Amino acid sequence: MLLIPICANSITPETLEGIWQADDRIVFLGHENQIAIILKEFYGWYYDRVCEPKDFLEIKKRTRNAATQKNGYELKTTYTEIPGIKNLWELTIHVDKKTSFSIPVAVYNNKIYLNFLIKIPYRQDELNGSITNNESINNSGIYGYWQGLNSAESIRFSGRENKKNIISWYITQNGVYRLRFWETNMIHEDSNAAFSDENKLYTVNKHIFSAGQNYTCVSGRSSNIRNVEKYPKIPFDYKITEDGTLMLLDDPYLTKVQDKSDAETLLKIVEDANSRRKPDPPALFPPEELDWHWDLINQLEKGNSQIEQLRKRQKEFGPRAQDIERKK
Repeated sequence: MLLIPICANSITPETLEGIWQADDRIVFLGHENQIAIILKEFYGWYYDRVCEPKDFLEIKKRTRNAATQKNGYELKTTYTEIPGIKNLWELTIHVDKKTSFSIPVAVYNNKIYLNFLIKIPYRQDELNGSITNNESINNSGIYGYWQGLNSAESIRFSGRENKKNIISWYITQNGVYRLRFWETNMIHEDSNAAFSDENKLYTVNKHIFSAGQNYTCVSGRSSNIRNVEKYPKIPFDYKITEDGTLMLLDDPYLTKVQDKSDAETLLKIVEDANSRRKPDPPALFPPEELDWHWDLINQLEKGNSQIEQLRKRQKEFGPRAQDIERKK
């Protein structure tokens, strides 16, 4: 089964369109290849419109201060659906005409995930050379071949680094097999590779082409997968979607802001957040009722010309501490 993205589209899929929020940022995906990224800086107390379309300025002018630059970065997006898996795309962010990068994204229960595996049906055969599937592998539920992707850690405007290795998993009733795919300059081939265990031959795709990079699990033109690691049980936490096509490995990266999908709402969220005032820090010392003995202090200061000149200048700026204390 070949899972290569086909036909990039500049129209944002309806499932992805809207405002998505995380602890450190807000991502807005507009109708036609628009993207805005709002960074929650200064421990979340300031929302920086670091990346946005130019027409955002017609809705709300940018605030100029030390935390943000004069103009936001304007990026474009395209979306490529990966066939065979529901709600799975490669999101490509175009920095300019020559620079772009892609990120696999999956949507499940109004949440965007970046780290996941996809289910690809394969089979096991006896090693006697028979091409018949005498003892088909149980491909239902958790069992089967789960392929990794060239996943990213975040959606950002500054590019991404390709993964050096992609880890896929073949899960059977006989054991759990870890398969490593590494970066390669080889031309992508729609061909298979295999490994064996206990007279069973397990077949998977030789290459993975993901987010613009090709990966392989064999050396050269070989079809024999080596250095397969076997585990007695699955060594990580996961969650499988209801349709059984996605295995989610991490918490969701972004959560959709319900019933709020337009640019005006996004900029209102930013405005409201930036109008907040951070509470004053707690006092260094706890408040106490002290007797400053002002009469004694005034008595000691009497006759000292330098102090009397100082007190005279102080009155021009405001009341002394003793004047405030008397009003209490």
